[in-house]
Amino acid sequence: MDEPSYQRWRRAKLDSYPKSVEEICVDIGGLVRMSDAEKAAIITSCARSNMAIYRCRDASVDRAAIRTFASCFGLERPDYHLCANADGVSELAVASEGTRTGYVPYSNRGLSWHTDGYYNDSNRQVRAVVLHCASVPARGGENSVLDSDIAYIRLRDEDPRFISAFEHPECLTIPANRDKSGEIRPAVSGPVFSYDKSGRIRMRFSARRKNIRWRDDDLTTAARDCLADILAEPDGPVFHHRLQPGEGLISNNVLHNRTAFEDSPEYRRLLYRARFFDLVASS
Repeated sequence: MDEPSYQRWRRAKLDSYPKSVEEICVDIGGLVRMSDAEKAAIITSCARSNMAIYRCRDASVDRAAIRTFASCFGLERPDYHLCANADGVSELAVASEGTRTGYVPYSNRGLSWHTDGYYNDSNRQVRAVVLHCASVPARGGENSVLDSDIAYIRLRDEDPRFISAFEHPECLTIPANRDKSGEIRPAVSGPVFSYDKSGRIRMRFSARRKNIRWRDDDLTTAARDCLADILAEPDGPVFHHRLQPGEGLISNNVLHNRTAFEDSPEYRRLLYRARFFDLVASS
């Protein structure tokens, strides 16, 4: 994108960006009961901020309903990752046995800032995510979210060289995933920022401290530090929300994290998640 075009896009993005989390909340009838106006409101929110929080009046949910809801927004190609079910939907809850016990999303630990599928190769980049809350824990489990476009703008405003550092093809490497039986996934290297054929920004990022390798140069380190400062700003562009039963987040794979949580016999956290290689339609 040439500089004049970028400046026009930047101005339009910032002018329309929501000022509060309430501006991205949309009330709908239900996952399979949604009016055209409600669907349009979700699409409009995604156009402004690459995300929307929907609140269902009918809180009925199962994995089939998640896929039906997603299909209303053109999300048809799921990421059948290691911990997903055969339909591409996974249950985010504390796992007590099986493969999921080895992965933080299926525990009660906090999740650092990331985009989903940051360990996928360039041909399998996750572009959209549906995260739906079925039940809440006794304490904790709050999400924070930030539109990746805003992260890009803030970094470029601070120093355009930060963007160049994050575009480097070896900027971020996730080492191979192995278990006792061998290699599950090879090491994956790639940029933080890349662009699709239409010029839309794609971001892959993780703030994890283990099992990750960053390109070892001063500019990349400075860019990472700047992004960390943006994400930590007390009055910055980050939105905070604890999903309630019947609520969900649909997004074009925005930056997000999760605080640790505690279940109890009465309250156990369960969220459904589906990841897709498509963008939210018309966003």
